Amino acid sequence: MTYEEAHEYLDSLLVFGIKLGLENMKALCRLLGNPEDSLKFIHVAGTNGKGSSCAMMAAALKGAGVKTGFYSSPFLYRFTERWRVDGRELGEDQVCSAIERIAALEPKLVEEVGVRPTYFEVLTAAALLMFQEAGVELVVWETGMGGRLDATNVVTPLVSLITNIELDHTEYLGDTLEKIAYEKGGIIKPGVPFVCGDTKKVVTDYFESVSAERNSKMYLKNRDFSIESTPIKSDCGNFYREVKYKDNWIVKLPVLGEFQCENASCVLQTLELVCEKLQLDFEKACFGLEHFIWPGRMERREDGLILDGAHNPVGARALVGALEEVYPGEKVDFICGILSDKDWEEVLAVLKVKASSFYFVEIAHARTSQAEELKSYAESNGFKVAGTGSSKEALAQIKRPDRTVVVGSLYLIGEVLSVLNDREPAQIDSL
Repeated sequence: MTYEEAHEYLDSLLVFGIKLGLENMKALCRLLGNPEDSLKFIHVAGTNGKGSSCAMMAAALKGAGVKTGFYSSPFLYRFTERWRVDGRELGEDQVCSAIERIAALEPKLVEEVGVRPTYFEVLTAAALLMFQEAGVELVVWETGMGGRLDATNVVTPLVSLITNIELDHTEYLGDTLEKIAYEKGGIIKPGVPFVCGDTKKVVTDYFESVSAERNSKMYLKNRDFSIESTPIKSDCGNFYREVKYKDNWIVKLPVLGEFQCENASCVLQTLELVCEKLQLDFEKACFGLEHFIWPGRMERREDGLILDGAHNPVGARALVGALEEVYPGEKVDFICGILSDKDWEEVLAVLKVKASSFYFVEIAHARTSQAEELKSYAESNGFKVAGTGSSKEALAQIKRPDRTVVVGSLYLIGEVLSVLNDREPAQIDSL
C-alpha cells in the first residue's frame, strides 16, 4: 500500500462520520492480536488543554529517559504528526504498513460486527500497532472526543487525567456539564488513579462519586496538588514562567498563557504518580518539561506573530488573558477562522476586548464558517473588520506581525503554517 493508497482507503471511511462506541474498536483490536495489552498508557481527556498537557508529558518522559509514544489529534499540516516516538513523527512507510494490515482485516471485522471501521478507529488501531512495533515503553494517549465511547478507551492506563470540563461538542456529548463529565469520566478505570484539573463543584462532585465507585483514587487540583507561578519573563525574546509545584519543585516553563501553568500542575501530578509506579527520576522529568514545545497553541514566532487554536469561549478567554500579559493595555489584529459548529459568536465577543481589527478567513474544511457571515455579525456588533479572504491573503495584509494573532480552528493554524512554508516536522521538544 502506497501513501496515496492509504489515504484513499481512509477517505473511503469518512462517509461513516463520527460513530461513538467501542464494539468495533474492541473487535478490531482482537483481530490485530490486542496490541494494547503489550503497552503502558497515560490516558488524557478534557475539553481544553489535553493536547498541550499530552505534549508536556511526552517531553517530560523523554527527559526521564523513557521511550515515549504520543498519539494526538488533530494534526496541524502533516498527517504523520498524529503519531510520534520520542517527539519525532513516524514515517510514511510505517503508517502505510499499519493501515494496510488493518485494511486486510476489514472483511473479518465486517463479518463480526456488521460494519466497516471508522476513520478514527483505523488511526487509533494504527497507533497501537506502530507503538508496539517501535518498542515504546509508555504511550501518552489523547482521546479524540469525549472518553467513554471514544476509540481510545480500549486501554487500561497507569493513570488517567481529565484536564477540565466545558461545553463543547454538545451534539455528541450532551448540553450540560454533568452530561459531558459523564462522557469524559468514562476513561476513569477501576483501581487506576485519576488526576482532575477541573474544580467546578458540579464536576468534582460527580467525579468524586465515580472515583469512589471504581476505587480509583482521585487527585484534585488545588486540594491534593497545586502550583504557583511567576509573572511572564523574557530571556533573549523567549517567554517563560517559573512554576513551583507542591512547594518543592521549581520548573522553568516555556509558555505564554497562565492557563498552561494550570495544565502543568495536572501534568506534574500525573508524572509524579507515573514516576512512582515505574521508578523513574521525577527531577529528570521536570527537566524534560522545561523543553516542551506545542506548535499552534499560544505559539509566538520569531517575527512576533502569535498562533493559537482557541476555538471555544473558554479557550478565547485564556488567549485574551495571555495577550494582556504580553501586550498590557494594547490592542491586536486578529486573523480569525473557525468551524461553524463552534460557538463563534461568543468567541468573537470574548476576543473583541483585545481587538483592534478582525480579518475573517474561510478554512478548507467542510464545516467552515462563512467569512461573510462572520463579517456581517461583527460589523453589526461594532467590531472593526479589516477584510475577508484566504489564509494567504490574510497573511499578505499583515502590517505589524508583532501585534497580530491568528486564532480559531487548528485547521486554520495548519493552513497558515503551510502558507508560511513551515514544512519541517513540527517539534514538540527542544531536547
